[in-house]
Amino acid sequence: MRGIEVVLEFADELVHTTTGKHLNDLQRTILRESWQEAKKTYDQLAQEYGYSANYIKQAVAPQLWRLLSQGLGEKVTKINIRSVLERRMASQNYPKTHNLATRRLTANPDRARAAPEYSFNEQPLPSVEPELPDGSVPLNSPFYVERIPHESRCYEELLKRGALIRIKAPKQMGKTSLMNRILFYGAQQDYKTALLDFQQAEEIVLSDLYKLLRWFCANLTRQLKLEPRLDEYWDDDLGSKMSCTLYVQEYLLEQLKNPLVLALDEVSILFEKPKVAQEFLTLLRAWHEKAKVVSLWQQLRLVMVQSTEVYLPLNINQSPFNVGLGIELEPLTTQQVQDLVQRHRLMFNSKQLAELIGLVAGHPYLVRLTLYHLAREELTLEELMATAATDTGIYSNHLHRHLWNLQQHPKLAAACHQILSTTEPVELEQVQGFKLYSMGLIKLQGNRVTFSCDLYRRYFQEKFLDG
Repeated sequence: MRGIEVVLEFADELVHTTTGKHLNDLQRTILRESWQEAKKTYDQLAQEYGYSANYIKQAVAPQLWRLLSQGLGEKVTKINIRSVLERRMASQNYPKTHNLATRRLTANPDRARAAPEYSFNEQPLPSVEPELPDGSVPLNSPFYVERIPHESRCYEELLKRGALIRIKAPKQMGKTSLMNRILFYGAQQDYKTALLDFQQAEEIVLSDLYKLLRWFCANLTRQLKLEPRLDEYWDDDLGSKMSCTLYVQEYLLEQLKNPLVLALDEVSILFEKPKVAQEFLTLLRAWHEKAKVVSLWQQLRLVMVQSTEVYLPLNINQSPFNVGLGIELEPLTTQQVQDLVQRHRLMFNSKQLAELIGLVAGHPYLVRLTLYHLAREELTLEELMATAATDTGIYSNHLHRHLWNLQQHPKLAAACHQILSTTEPVELEQVQGFKLYSMGLIKLQGNRVTFSCDLYRRYFQEKFLDG
């Protein structure tokens, strides 16, 4: 009998060769269990691994069998997977002829629950050109790190009627990359998808509820490739919120045969306009509540992306921030950083890995920027560390942007100066703390804060205290 880890390697290589994708952790778990003589039901797997049965039955398992069917060139099911794979492996004399460099580097039955642990002496992954991090990570990028278990939880939630998913993290921590994957997953389910980015709204629009809701409706209508009919539904006597609600319900949702995934990126921008934000956010909560009693609103699946905590006085029963699924992205773990090191074909010992994490603390953008320059052999790790917190190092553009923002907002600069004045976490005025958090400069420790990584402390120490 073939070892299950060899089988998983073979299946993963087949899928990657034909589709460019790798099996995710939950798919590998289902394949592992389906290989056994005494197969567990999907209901049993869902209960054991903490997922809903419908999510596994309707999403994960069907996609797994489709991928394997593509890779094997014949229809694969839970029933015949073992016989089909054994026959194919025998015909290819696997594993003798397979390329060891393409092996998946982990073999842990708890993969569905935890991130993999790689050893430092593994060989690097197959050759991949380094990719300069710029904006969100492309869907097909080999440098996207799954934020286990957030992706699977979001995909599972998206299948629920009237779903609301909230993603929160500072800038450049991977929010938009995760949001894009949720939208892509929705499209794979034949859902309609739309993305409204509040960064694209003009100041005059953000400052006026009437203009904002019409911008919202017009933008959404065009993305759904429908003819705008705002004037037919807008009624001054009913008000903008009711007009917007009727337009979405009676015109947009009424015409859609499938669910609509609507992603709202950079919602935090609205927090600067408290009155408008309160009206808009309570409207979103009202729509979410409508899904409990009105079938048409169950078609709407909302994804909200924000960079900071809400510092608006919202009624708990009217706020969209205490319902649905909340996801807060954390810095990359040591294992995830190590995974990225290997994807860049680099070899770090434990001391070098600790130095990198000590400098940028698992910040996804900064980790990838570091590895990009090292992979291109532009400098050594020692040279990088020596110039990191200077105006000539590889982080200079990133640091200059932060410095410029602080110089434009004296209260934020003063808050940074306060953090620098001690080695202990300090307590800041709430709004200033939330704004610095949204920039990614600090991490919250209860009611107190400190710099999120040593790079920022060293750079701003020189600019604000030593300069």
